[in-house]
Parts: sequence; structure tokens; C-alpha cells
Amino acid sequence: MIPLPRHAVSIIAQKGMATPFRFLLCASTSAVLVCGLAPIALASDAQVGIAKASSGQRGKAAGAKHTALPSGAQNARARHSAKPVAGQTETLTVSAAPRADHLVAQAQKTPQSISVLTGDRLRALGVTDMRQISNLTPNLYQPRASVGYSATNYFIRGIGELDPQGEPSVGTYIDGVYLPRNLGTMQELLDVEAISISRGPVGFTEGHQAEGGAVRITTETPTNRTHVAALAGYGSYNEYRLSVAASGALLKDKIYASIALNHHGRGTLDHNYTLNRGENNIDYSQGRGKLRFTPNERLDITLAFDGTIDNSQNRGYGNLLNPYRYGLYSRVYPKNSYNEAGFTGNVNYIINSHLSVHGTTGIRGYDTKGAYDNFGDYYIRSSQLLSYRDRAYSQDVHLKGDYGRLSFTTGAFFFYEDWLTQRRANNTAGAQTNNASLIRYQPVYAGIDQLTRNWAVYGEAHYRITPTLTATAGLRFNWENHSNSEQLSYLVGTAPYTQGVANNLATLYSAVPGKQAWTASATKSWTQILPKGALTWQATSRLMPYVSISQGSKSGGFDYRAQTPTALGRLQALLPYKPEILTTYEIGAKTKPIPDVLTVNGDFFYNDFQDIQVTTLDPATSLTRRYNAGKGHSVGAELETSAQLTKGWEVNGTASWLFAQLDRFSGTFSQVRLANGQTLNGAARAGGPLPYSPRFQMHAETSYSFAVPHVPGNWRVGADIAYQSSLFTDALTNAQTRLPAQTYVNAIAAWTSANRRWTVSVNGRNLLDHRYPQTLSFVQGAGVPVYYAASFNDPRTIYGSVEFRL
Repeated sequence: MIPLPRHAVSIIAQKGMATPFRFLLCASTSAVLVCGLAPIALASDAQVGIAKASSGQRGKAAGAKHTALPSGAQNARARHSAKPVAGQTETLTVSAAPRADHLVAQAQKTPQSISVLTGDRLRALGVTDMRQISNLTPNLYQPRASVGYSATNYFIRGIGELDPQGEPSVGTYIDGVYLPRNLGTMQELLDVEAISISRGPVGFTEGHQAEGGAVRITTETPTNRTHVAALAGYGSYNEYRLSVAASGALLKDKIYASIALNHHGRGTLDHNYTLNRGENNIDYSQGRGKLRFTPNERLDITLAFDGTIDNSQNRGYGNLLNPYRYGLYSRVYPKNSYNEAGFTGNVNYIINSHLSVHGTTGIRGYDTKGAYDNFGDYYIRSSQLLSYRDRAYSQDVHLKGDYGRLSFTTGAFFFYEDWLTQRRANNTAGAQTNNASLIRYQPVYAGIDQLTRNWAVYGEAHYRITPTLTATAGLRFNWENHSNSEQLSYLVGTAPYTQGVANNLATLYSAVPGKQAWTASATKSWTQILPKGALTWQATSRLMPYVSISQGSKSGGFDYRAQTPTALGRLQALLPYKPEILTTYEIGAKTKPIPDVLTVNGDFFYNDFQDIQVTTLDPATSLTRRYNAGKGHSVGAELETSAQLTKGWEVNGTASWLFAQLDRFSGTFSQVRLANGQTLNGAARAGGPLPYSPRFQMHAETSYSFAVPHVPGNWRVGADIAYQSSLFTDALTNAQTRLPAQTYVNAIAAWTSANRRWTVSVNGRNLLDHRYPQTLSFVQGAGVPVYYAASFNDPRTIYGSVEFRL
């Protein structure tokens, strides 16, 4: 433990902070920085000329989890908070309500389809990680199994990124900082306060833009209130979780700190019969620490540091051609090592009663090394050993103004990413076959370095035309620059640089890269001007209809899977693909037919895709690559309800309908006939559905709280059911890669002590014990299936936990 500086000991004595909790935080979280700020904090009252008599009011504001306001601004902002401007995306408030409640209220005033999952609701459902939020909100889909535990793939209204290495079409943001890849988006900490899901383009009021929407994770901010939480749980397959979180004031009204630590482990779900060992386990640790400094009523600074260590195995895949579909037979053991660290800085400054400025700095990076089975093939064709290094920096600064009828946000954003890949890829050479004597490989080593630079300026304004009618206008100018540098070398020493089955595994793992096949280097820039407009009508205090139109884009770039040692392979690395442009039209209503009892929100939308990005055969180059393959559209409807039927009985439900189609394909459709008479598409087709776009999704949940006579405490039982219809896993829309409809049932029972400090819960997930495929890949040779890879969701599990909260 770091010893306290002398001046810190003196300060603690002066301010009455000598409690074990505050001493521990000050001693264990960057003591030099935190306690070094204390003398500045003590002097700040005199510097800003604030009388001591106001310190009690200031303490209340600092403990309210919102930025405190200068005394001259409090009345003005309080008046504004009592009568908010419809359509405003964020308003500073002096309310002492939790931030999660503030986010829920703000979503009800925003002309966009938004869902907010509070930490309390997630705990009530037994949701412990981001993968479990699938189907909880309308038109949000993600596979319940991904390439690695640290990765999540979100799809909203049929818009998403198939590749975990790719840039998300649905952005993930943690406390305002954008995560640039699907890798590393998993979160499962006790300090998650709320998760907001925005459907439709974002990026007009802050930070990085995303075409499909956003998953925003808000973590708890330390305040004067001392908060301690600890959780221990155990369940099926030796699953266990140990978590602890603490927050509070180091120096009342001035310096606050928090820390949250989590470790999640689980034994293996499936068995590899070739290697005779289990696969698909969890070994995941995560932590976050925060320092908050409020030297006066105008300035609020929060610094956060987080880290993740994930040694869970990468996904092991089954082969549906084998007699036991859940058995694993690949000779590659999917070992994984993922290490991530991040820094987030948030600064809020109140300029006057009308203006405030906010800045968010993000510095993030991860290093990961892993073996990827990919297809569950005994002969390990297309398996890869990968090493990634990602370094990202982002800076967002925006000004907020509120002048009564007119409010606005305007700002600038910068983003830089350096993404380095070292790939050992086991390419197949020649025809696909399961005759071991005829199988040939051409393993290669690829070193890829891709740089991304993004500048943007943006703004959004709300003007109250009448007391009930508000117009919104927004604009974003976006400049992006991408560069790609790649070297490709053979792993076999002599021409023709191919080999058979015998030595392939050793070559893939340990051969020194030899003759260079090619090098490539290219750069490309694009600009976009993206508009937004909306009208909001506060018809009554319980009804707010709205209409909106907005544009978003997904970045262009260069294909990161160029690994063919031919001239065409080099061309694949040199050819850029353009940004994908999405225009969203939406009409909806936010309603509270019975205040504090019933909330019903609904909307209809239409999406128009231009230059849609698809990975398939490009007839112009005879390459299978990512390129702009045409245009498409989607149309749908969404409904979300919440009802507090009695004091203890709550019901929530969501439903969505989606039709998503590729309207025009700028390629050549091809098809082959298999030996069994089935057909297999070799390219996308006009009129085909877009991947990962289930036509129907539904979720319903209910919980009931009650007391048992003569037994202290409160009991709660709950259950939920989720349904999604079938979908295709890629743009080729083959029957072989169509996931079936899926239904999941979960239940939870919990007891909370009379003082609400202890909670004991037991929850069962996937009680029907259905193991549905989450990904499917089919490969044939000469009309005969060669392998048919699948990954599956987890089987039925029972998990119990004990949680203490103070």
C-alpha cells in the first residue's frame, strides 16, 4: 500500500476524514494525485469568494451525482428543469435523483427511439453481462455466442458489423468514450449504473458518430455518499463471480473516489474429442477506478482508469456433419490472452447560467494473442493464429447553451487509431475435400498496420416554436482518413509453398516467415455532411408525438483480410471501400397514459442504405472482399411498455417487427447445385434479406415483490421470456446458414433483508435448455459438404449469489 503524504494526513485530521474507508481509498488510489489536490481544494473556496455559509448547499449538490451549479445559475436551471424543452438530448439539473432516473426521464423527452436499462432493472432480471441484454429492447439483436468472451456484436434494426475485428455499425460508448472495435466491448461490473440504447444515427451532440445507433454504458460517479457493494456467486459448470465496489468522499464536497473489481470464472461447456480437453470456458477480470474533483461550483473533473484481463478460451466450434453436433474436433486449441487498459477524463465547466462546456478524453489500448478455430474442422483449414495491438485516442469538446426557447449543443471531435495485426493464416490450396491425402495448405504470415484519423464538427439546436411545439435541427461534418500497410510472406520454405496434412499444425504455429509474397500500401480520405431534423409536439403532459429524419455513416477503409499470396491478393489490400450512408425516417410517440403506472412508447421507421458494405465476390476484380455492393432498405415498427400494476407487481414488454432487404446488388449472382440437389448461393442477390435481421423479436417480463408474515425482509420472484424469428448469418442468404427461431425462458427468486443491505438470489437462465446455433458456416467441394461449422448458446444454468450493499 502506498503511504500517505504528510500533508494528506494533516488534511484528514483537519476535515474529520479519519475513517477506515476514506483512509483506504486515499491510500490505494493514486494517493499522490488525489491527496495532492486536497490543499488546492481547501483553498478554492477563498479563491472563488464563496462564503462558508453556502457549503452545506454545495455539499448537497456535489452529492447529487450531477454537476453543481453556481448560485446565480441554480434558480434559472431549476426553473428550466421544471419545464424541460422537448427534444433536448441532455440537460444539466440540480435534481438529487439518481442519474439512471435522469436518463429514463431524458429518453421520454427525446425525439428518437431510446431504451434505458437501469442498474436496478438489470439486477432484477439477473443480468450480469452485456451479452445478456439481447432482446431486452426492441430490434436489438446480438448472437449469444461470439468469437471470444470479450467481444460483442450488436445489431439494431438489421444494422451491424459481422466481423469482430470490424468497426461497429452500432457504437459502444463507456462514459462517453467510443470503443473502436467489437473486441473489448464486454462489460460486467457492479458499478454500471445504466445502459442506454439509441436506435438510429447518433453523433450530433457528442463524440464519434454511428449509423445504426448506440449502446451507451454509464458507470456510477463517486459523490459524498459512501457506497460499498460486494457480491459472491456460484452456479452450474462451476461458474463463480467475485465482485466488490466502493465509493465515497475523500474530502467532503471536494474530492471523491471509487473502485470496482470483478472476476468471473466458469468451467468448460463443451469437449474437444480430438484434444481430449474442455473448451468454451470463462476466465475474465475487470476493474475500474475513478477520481472526482469539484474545487468549486463551476468545475467538475472526473478521471477514470479501467482494465480488463480475459484469458477465456476463444470460441470452439462444432461441426454439424459429425454425429454429435455439440462435440468439438479441431486440432487447434483456442487459447486466448486479452489485456486492455483505458483512461477516461470528463470535465464539466459552468460558464454562466446559460452556457456550459464539456470535454471527454479517451485513451485506450489492448493487446491480444489467440488461436482461432473458426470452423470446427479437424483438418484446421482456415484456422488462424492472431495477434492484435490496438491504440486509440479521442477528444471531444462541446458547448451547451440554454436561452429559454432556444437551446443548443455544438462541438468538435478528433479520433486516432493505430490497429496492428499479425496473422498466421492457414489458407487452403486447391479443391476442398475431406480426403486427407488430397488436402493441401498454403499457410501465410500477414503483418497489417491500419491507421484511422477522424475530424468532425457538429451541432444540434432546439427551438420552442410554441409552448408545446419544438423544432430540432442538426448537422455534422465528418472527415476521415484511412491508411493500410501490409506485408505477406509464406510460411512454407520452398515453392510452390504448399504442404499436406502431416506437418501443417507445426508450420502454422512455429514456422519462421520466409519468402515475401507481396507488400502493399495505400491511403484514402472521405468527407460527409450528415443532417438531422425533428419536430416534437408535447400534446399533453402524458403524450409526446414526434417525427424525425437523420443521416449517419459507417467509415470506409481497407480490407483487413487480404491474405492470398497472388497479385489479386495484393489488389485486395490496395482497394478501398467507401463509407456506407444511412438515412433514417422515424415517427413515434412517447406516452404515459397513467402517470407512475403505465408507460407506452412506439415508433415506425424506414431506413435507406446507400453504398452498403458487403463481403462477397466482386465481379469487377474477381476477388472475394469487402466492397460497396449496392443499396438496400429496412422498415419496421417498435413497441415498448412498462407497467407498475400494484406496489409490488411490475410488468415490462417489448415487441418489434423488421423487414430488411438488399434492393440492388452491384455484382453477379452465382449459384451451384450440390450432389443432394440443394442449391448454394455464391454471392449476394438483389431482393435478399440483410443478415442478422430477425423479422420478429419479443420480450416480456414480470416480477412480484411480497412479504412473508413473521419472516423479516422482502421476497421477489420474476420470470421473462424472449423470442426471435429466424435469420441469415451472411449476405448470401443460403438455407444452410439460416438460424432457426429461438425462444429463451429465464426466472429469478430473491430475498432482501429488512435493512436492504443483503440480497440472496437464485436465477435460472435458458430453463428450456435449448441450444440453438448462433453462427453457421458451410463449405462444400465438388458438390459435397466438407464442413458445416456452428457455435451454440449456453445450455441451462442455475446461478446463486449473495450481495451486500451499503
